[in-house]
Amino acid sequence: MYSRFFPDAPDIPVDFGAMRIISARHPRMIKAGVDLGLKFAIFPEGLGRIPERTLLYLRNTHLTTNELGGPNTPYNLRPEERMDPRLLSQLLSETYSNYNGTNPNVELYTATTLDGIPLYLQSYQEVIQKTGISNEAQEYIKDSSLFHYGFGPVQSLENFPKTRRGFDRPKMPTDLPEIITVPTGMNSYPSEFMRQFLSSNPFRHTFRCNSQLVSISKKGRGIYRLKFMTTITVNGTTLPTKNYFCVDTRNVILALPKVPIQRIQMPQFSNPTFISALNTVIDVQASKIFLVYNYPWWLSGSRNFTFTHSDLPYRQSFNWGISRTGKAIFLISYADKEDVPFWSRLQNTGNVISKRNDDTRVTDEVVKQAHRQLSSVYNIPVKTIPYPVDGMMFVWNRYPYNGGWVEWMPGSKRYDIKRYLRRPFGKNNIFINHGYWGADYNGWGESSLEAADDVLSFFNVPSYLSTIYK
Repeated sequence: MYSRFFPDAPDIPVDFGAMRIISARHPRMIKAGVDLGLKFAIFPEGLGRIPERTLLYLRNTHLTTNELGGPNTPYNLRPEERMDPRLLSQLLSETYSNYNGTNPNVELYTATTLDGIPLYLQSYQEVIQKTGISNEAQEYIKDSSLFHYGFGPVQSLENFPKTRRGFDRPKMPTDLPEIITVPTGMNSYPSEFMRQFLSSNPFRHTFRCNSQLVSISKKGRGIYRLKFMTTITVNGTTLPTKNYFCVDTRNVILALPKVPIQRIQMPQFSNPTFISALNTVIDVQASKIFLVYNYPWWLSGSRNFTFTHSDLPYRQSFNWGISRTGKAIFLISYADKEDVPFWSRLQNTGNVISKRNDDTRVTDEVVKQAHRQLSSVYNIPVKTIPYPVDGMMFVWNRYPYNGGWVEWMPGSKRYDIKRYLRRPFGKNNIFINHGYWGADYNGWGESSLEAADDVLSFFNVPSYLSTIYK
C-alpha cells in the first residue's frame, strides 16, 4: 500500500499499490478499517469495465463491453467462440474440467481435465491447448482480461477453473457497497496500525527505517542474532552503507516477500524444501501512472467513458477525480507483466516533468507515449490533449518487492505451502508472514491480515476475526 499526494491536488490521494477492497470478500480489511477509525467510500470504477462507463479498444477497434463477441469483435473466431470472453472461459471450464466451485479449497486440488490429470499440476497454457479452441480465441480471452497474470506457463488455477453457473460461492453479508476504498488513501492502514502500535507502549515498541536484515544466526539458549545493514535513501533510491548493528531476539517474524528472504544469510535457508517452497511463486511486475491536468479532457464533449481498457501497453485508464483546486487526476496507465518494462524504460528516458524528481518521477517520453495511445482510444488528435501539470508513476519491479503480486507454478498446493512457510524450520521460532502465500487473495490486503492470523496462532493469539471466513 503506497499512497502519495500531488501538490496541486492535496485532497485526493493517489494509490500506487492497493486501491480498493471487495467488501464481501475481505472481512479482515473491513474489521481493521473500523477498528482503526478509517472511513470507507465507494470506489467509483468498481473492479473495472462497468458497461455504461467503459470504452474498449482492441486491435484498433472501438467496442463497448456489450459488443464483445458480436460482429464487430476484431478476432477471427469460430462461430461457437463468438460470445462474451468471460462466458467463453466459463464454458471451457465447464466442458473440459469437472470443477464445480462448491468447495474451492478442496476442489481446486482434486478437479481434473477430461484426461484425468489434476488442474493444479498443469499450466494454463497446457490446459487451454487441450480445449482445442483457436489461437484467435486464446488471444481474445487474454486481450480482454484486465490483467495478464495467470496466463501462459504458470499454474492454471488462476484463470481456467470457473465456478459453474448455479454454484456461485456465497458472499459475506455486509451493508457496505461492493467495492470500496479509503478516502485518505490505502496507506492509512499501515500508517494507523503503526501509530497505534507505537503509542500503545512507547517504552518498548519501536519502528526503525533503513535497516536491511542481512543474516540470522543462533547464539544458543533459544536466542537468535539478527544482523542489519544500515541503508540510506536519496530521492527514492535506497543505497547500502558500511554500517551494521545487531539485535538479539527469541522470535523472528519475517514479514517479507520472496526476494529479500532469499538474500538473508542463514544456514537453514539452504534447505532444499524451503528453497523449493519459496520458488512456487513468481513475482508479477506492475506499474501505475497518474497525470494531473487543468481539466478532465477525457470527459470532454460527448465522451462519458471513465474507464478504458486496451491491448495497447497502457492497458487500463481510470478517471481518478477532480480536486477542490479544480485540477483533474487521470490514472492514465495500469499495466502488469509484459507491458511494464516498456514504461520502466521510459521513466529513465527524456526530461523529468514531475514536480518531484524521485522514484515516482514521470518524463516527457512517458507522457508522449501515454498521450499517443489514449488519442487512439478516444479517437482524438494527440495535439488536442493538453499537457499535464504534474505526474507520478511507480513501477513494482525493483528490490525489495520485485512485483505487485505473484503467480503460482504448476504443481504447487498453495495451502500446503502456506502452512509450511508459517514455521518452516521445525521447532525454530522463525516465522514467515507475508500475503503472497495467503492463498485466496494473494496480493490483496486481506491476504496479509490472514497471514498475520496464521502466525499469531503459534502464540495462542485469537484470530483477528471471531470466525474465520475462508
